[in-house]
Formats: sequence, structure tokens, C-alpha cells
Amino acid sequence: MSPRNRQKVLKGYRRILWPTDFSPLAEVALPHALKLAAENSAELVVLHVLFPVVLYPIPEVVGAAWDQLERAGKAELHRITKKLQDQMPKLRVHSALAQGVPFDQILRAAKRLRCDLIVLATHGRTGLRHVLMGSVAENVARRAPCPVLTVRPPRFPV
Repeated sequence: MSPRNRQKVLKGYRRILWPTDFSPLAEVALPHALKLAAENSAELVVLHVLFPVVLYPIPEVVGAAWDQLERAGKAELHRITKKLQDQMPKLRVHSALAQGVPFDQILRAAKRLRCDLIVLATHGRTGLRHVLMGSVAENVARRAPCPVLTVRPPRFPV
């Protein structure tokens, strides 16, 4: 490790990215992100990724439905950031909404925002289920520009 990178590691985290799909699984990683943000006086960025329009099968329906999905995503991000700021007034919280393939957009956001850490949940799938469903967490961990903390819920169904 170069001296420059070592200094970066020793200084702690300045910006932590918590990607969420608004599921209970994603929320499992939130306490870890909050604790690390509080301990390091770091900013927490809450990211939600909407799938691209081209992946939806019926183009005629996509326009109106897409607007609703985007509004709902923005509203939920606003609700989450407000709740976190109310619970932890000293915490700096920001949100971001992206469109695309989740793991790719998480990586892009981490680079663009110069995040020092990504904290996300994982299903912990193995075998055929992992091959068929893929893993956002695995793709992020393999390609991330910064450290990644993956949190697997102890009793979540795999």
C-alpha cells in the first residue's frame, strides 16, 4: 500500500454510500452505515437505482408508469433522508436517484461522489440461485473503487 493510500485509510471515512432498493433486506445494512458515518463524522449518501426504461416490456405503458416510479423513488428517498436527519441531527445525509443497472449505477455513484465506503446488504445466495439471479453485492465488491462492507442478515431466507 502506498503512503498516500495508507494516509487515506487512516483518516477514516468522509462519505459513505448506502444503496437501497427500499426493501427490508437493504435496511439491514443501514445501521452499519449510520454507525460508521456517526463515528467518522462522515456524510451518508442514500442511493436508489431505477431500472432503465428499455428493460420494461410494454413501451406504451412505460411513459406514465416511469413518471410514477420516478416520483415514488424521489418521495421515498426524501422520506428516508428526513427520517434519518430527524433521528440524528448532526448527520449529513444526501440522497441520489439513478437510472440503470443497479450494480453499475452504484459503482458510478461511488466514483462520481468520491465515496470512501459502500455499505450494502447481500442475500448470500449460492449455487444455481446465485447463477440465475446474480448478485449486486458481489458485482459491487469486485469492481468498487473503495472498500465495500456487505451485510448478510442472519435469518433472511436465501
